[in-house]
Amino acid sequence: MNYYGMGYWVLGLAIGVSAAGALVGLACVRQSTLSITQRFRLVWLTAAAGSIGGVGTWLAVYVTLLGVGISGGEVRYDVNRMVVAMAVAAVTTLVGLLMAGRNATPGRIVGGGAVMGLGIGVMHWLALAAIRVNGSVEVNILMSLAAAGLAIAASIGLLWASSRLRAMPALAGIAVLYALAVTAMHSLGLSGVQAHVDSGVGEPNGNDLFTLFVPVFVVGTLSLAIPITAVLVAPDRTGTTRSRESVRAEAGPDAEHPDSAPQLVN
Repeated sequence: MNYYGMGYWVLGLAIGVSAAGALVGLACVRQSTLSITQRFRLVWLTAAAGSIGGVGTWLAVYVTLLGVGISGGEVRYDVNRMVVAMAVAAVTTLVGLLMAGRNATPGRIVGGGAVMGLGIGVMHWLALAAIRVNGSVEVNILMSLAAAGLAIAASIGLLWASSRLRAMPALAGIAVLYALAVTAMHSLGLSGVQAHVDSGVGEPNGNDLFTLFVPVFVVGTLSLAIPITAVLVAPDRTGTTRSRESVRAEAGPDAEHPDSAPQLVN
């Protein structure tokens, strides 16, 4: 199989998309730690999951698959599987973020990263299993498991960084590293795909990803505009949140729960 039939610009675009999605997601996670109520925290984490899992991971894989081709045959994709793959990536990323929690401990980070990484691994396997050619396609399960292992490591690293780092330059560096990890995961899993062309078989079922590229890419990138705008216009609650945490720490475990205190408009 030819992985970059359209040129290496596809790889560069995929890395850029992945880094942008991860950075916006990390900014949303940072903002969630400043939320006073659980409701707004869930809203921020949902936006983060969509940005990291949907754009930073799934869309980056989608873009890279644009360059996949095969000599003497046509490559198509099962769109339904691609859509399911996107949902799996976003949902498991949200579960991983929720498991890590606001005050993430090492155990919670590892557990959340394992769930998130496994979900990304399943997403990637579904994306590869969506490949259709005029013949047969085999996906090596060992390479898929190796890709899932890399996804788990990357997810644990991302959750650790999101719980420890707050400066945007540092988060930008983590986003680039995550984008490179997603690219490595995809390349590892894709290397285990074997396609066998049968000249007697007609055109494969499915859709050409390139015909859907413009609407998918536009919707995916524009979806980042909402969390970006929300982060920019959100009030700075850093001082307020730290003050409330200091009061709770001094009052001890019997202190009033923050949700029962007078709430500020977030």
